[in-house]
Amino acid sequence: MEKTNPYKVKVLEKTLNIIDLFDEKGKELTPAEIRESLDLNKSTIFRILNILGDAGYLEKNSVTLKYRLGFKLYHLGSLVEGRSEIRNIAHPFLEELKEMCDETVHLVVLDNGEALYLDKLEGKKAIRVVSNVGWRLPAHCSGVGKVLLASLPAETVSKIIQDKGLKRFTNNTITDIETLKIELARIRKQGYAVDNEEIEVGLKCVAAPLKYSKDEAIAAISISGPKERFSGVEMKRLIPLIKSTSERISDVLKRKHCDQEVLKFQNEEKGRAVLSQNTGRVQ
Repeated sequence: MEKTNPYKVKVLEKTLNIIDLFDEKGKELTPAEIRESLDLNKSTIFRILNILGDAGYLEKNSVTLKYRLGFKLYHLGSLVEGRSEIRNIAHPFLEELKEMCDETVHLVVLDNGEALYLDKLEGKKAIRVVSNVGWRLPAHCSGVGKVLLASLPAETVSKIIQDKGLKRFTNNTITDIETLKIELARIRKQGYAVDNEEIEVGLKCVAAPLKYSKDEAIAAISISGPKERFSGVEMKRLIPLIKSTSERISDVLKRKHCDQEVLKFQNEEKGRAVLSQNTGRVQ
């Protein structure tokens, strides 16, 4: 059961819920459609839409008279994109992985206890997978989510479960805390996770972590596809493929991280040297 946040501001929560409705590229909505989705009164919706429109977060299509996301959100999103070093590093490896398996591949991070999708590439054999860049999904019912949970301390996992719950999506969804703990221990031991139709019937995936260090997973990658293609010989081929790709990306991330730490140390040393020189002059 999700905990109630005592710091919620109702009008702000309503505003964010409206923005969240625009969850697909090019999606447009009328005030009536928003009202139907959120069960808000007409005057509240119009006030919020006018404020969001004036601020540039939403805009009104002059032809359809429907609302869509505005360029202010595009600008803010581009700032996050610019900081997404993990995505920039991992993307060419994901392109290569997609070519090798011809399925859908993902890059995901754990954000506020949920799986946040940073990148998605679809191969020629790919089926429609319930995911888009920017989407958030529960962590307990996906390969990428379970891989990321497996790298966390037990108390952190317990806190996420307490806050987010273990919602059932299919008959295979893990909804028992002890069963999830056993699954996470298995993932830590084998170095990868499998989503066995746990979020969508007929869909399976195999996932592996991206790491700076031995235990710290900062992201995860996955290969997703129909259960018919994710069994037997093919699954035996995909598991070493996802593991080797994750290890190669992790090696680059580690070197990048190490270079940054060295640069930080060098800058600190220069700062101390300058401070020492200045102190000597004063004396």
